[in-house]
Amino acid sequence: MGPRGRAAGALVGQGTQALAGLVLQVAAARELGAAGLAVFSLAYGALVLATAVSSGLVGDSLTVLDRHDPGIRAGLHVGAVLVAGAAGAAGCLLAVVSGALPLWAALLAGPAVVAFVVEDALRRLLMAAGRFWSLPAVDVTALVLSLATLVLARSAGELTLASFVAALLAGQAGAALLAWALLPAGERPHGPWRRPALGAVAAFGVWRAAAQTIRPAQLTLLRLLVVGVAGAAAYGPLEAARVYTAPAMVLVAGLGSFLLPHFVALRPRGARAGLDAADRAAAGLAVLLGLLGVLAVVALPWAGPLLTGGGYDVPVGAVAAWSVHAAAAAALLPYASLASVHGRQRRVLALRAVELGSLAAVALLVTIADGAVPWSPLALALGPVLAAVAVRRTLLVPQVRAERAASAEPRAAAGAVAR
Repeated sequence: MGPRGRAAGALVGQGTQALAGLVLQVAAARELGAAGLAVFSLAYGALVLATAVSSGLVGDSLTVLDRHDPGIRAGLHVGAVLVAGAAGAAGCLLAVVSGALPLWAALLAGPAVVAFVVEDALRRLLMAAGRFWSLPAVDVTALVLSLATLVLARSAGELTLASFVAALLAGQAGAALLAWALLPAGERPHGPWRRPALGAVAAFGVWRAAAQTIRPAQLTLLRLLVVGVAGAAAYGPLEAARVYTAPAMVLVAGLGSFLLPHFVALRPRGARAGLDAADRAAAGLAVLLGLLGVLAVVALPWAGPLLTGGGYDVPVGAVAAWSVHAAAAAALLPYASLASVHGRQRRVLALRAVELGSLAAVALLVTIADGAVPWSPLALALGPVLAAVAVRRTLLVPQVRAERAASAEPRAAAGAVAR
């Protein structure tokens, strides 16, 4: 399959994953109300944060490193188990301590988190193996099982947060089993386990994991900040606007899953070819996300009530602000991926830390300006824009110049010999 076919498969796969997640979030927006949606979004955001750690440590490592090397393979297996186990234990503990769920549902939260993280790791393995077109079957399975669980719960009474925990567990566990079955036999993570090269995996994956957690952590902190300052009911419509624009961000994530192996393939052609490809990808993604944002604003009068059930309005300012944030994140992604492929993941992490600094702008905005909550994602967009400029100018452009200078030296020496 050529690059276009793989890119199309990655986009379709992310589209079906977006659909599965979006349907659950729309159901929460309609059934739980504005305050309930805010609580659900906090829990779901923490789940995405745990998955980002796994995606960076395990998913990116199995894409870039030699996953067929026995030590690396064992390191990936052990790393995946450690991350999933730790995330599941933390999820169960938080669910029990918070009291937001009945005890039976709080105990199910741990296995639900484990299933979510494992399913994501298996999806990344399908991508690394080139099975992009297997992803829609995995995602549709997750969606069907989750919806079936919600329908059963609804037949017994009102839907609650506990209903959504059960739906996540059923959907993600079933999808993980199917993903395992669809992997080539040689790619299935059944061994080896002995003498894991955890150091080699961590040397690359820890930095990618830390970078992957920046945006989920940023969104989680945004939720906590706004809920703390303005209350859950005020944050609910802002979260509804994020859910409404979420397909655009998932499109970015889908292209990101394609860009990393694509830049690995371009590595032998040199730094200049990679930077040109990153420039084209950044410009194209920013324009595409901008157009999708315009369409989202235009469609809001009729699509908004479908999302919320008419119980509350989706602010047009919040939709526009989230769309700008998505375009800014899209512009950063190709440069961060390319720099990581060339071994600069530590520097990328340091430069991306500026994204967290944009939370200060959010805090200032929502504290001193009345009615500014819908515009808070606009302040968040400052971070990825500044990070994109910094990664390109300080990491990628100097690498191109160094490569050009290195290639010029042999030609100059050959010319001197000829003279």
